[in-house]
Amino acid sequence: MAWLLATLLTPAAALSQAALPTQTLPIRAQVCGPVPGERQHQPPASTCVALEVPDTPQEYSIGLMGRSRLLPERGMWFRFDQQEASFWMGNVLIPLDLVFLEQYEPDGNGNGDPAGVLTARIVKVAHDVPPCRAMPCPTYGAGQPVDHVVELAAGEARRRNWTEGTVVDFSWLQDAGGENDRSQSTRD
Repeated sequence: MAWLLATLLTPAAALSQAALPTQTLPIRAQVCGPVPGERQHQPPASTCVALEVPDTPQEYSIGLMGRSRLLPERGMWFRFDQQEASFWMGNVLIPLDLVFLEQYEPDGNGNGDPAGVLTARIVKVAHDVPPCRAMPCPTYGAGQPVDHVVELAAGEARRRNWTEGTVVDFSWLQDAGGENDRSQSTRD
């Protein structure tokens, strides 16, 4: 009888342990920095991080969940409109650096960059944020409204010397109208 009970419960137990949500989005943008005092048209490639960019509410909520690694030259860019953004590490398997940024107009004229480059200043970096192993999970935020959050592999912000006040440039990558061309995205 115990064998029959164990056999009947095994499928139910397997169903209750559903696979972690995971996603890999196309590389649609890059962030480069720190931006030198004399702006260059193309920062050196070694200063850039290729970014996956979530676009839908579901993509935002999954983020980097379920990933077993994140390459040093890769990250995820979350875009907001001056709001208090807080992140938690539920279902995230690896430690991350969370970089909180606000839009920045170095000349103060509000015109932006005609080449489609968006400049932002780091307001806070949460270094080596560990995965959440038990509920309730702590949340991490900047303590002020932000426009952007970039998630990087743990240690990358320090390696790149990205600290509070560092200025970086975001730019969209285009592939002649292919799947990575989301320049008309609703969250731009």
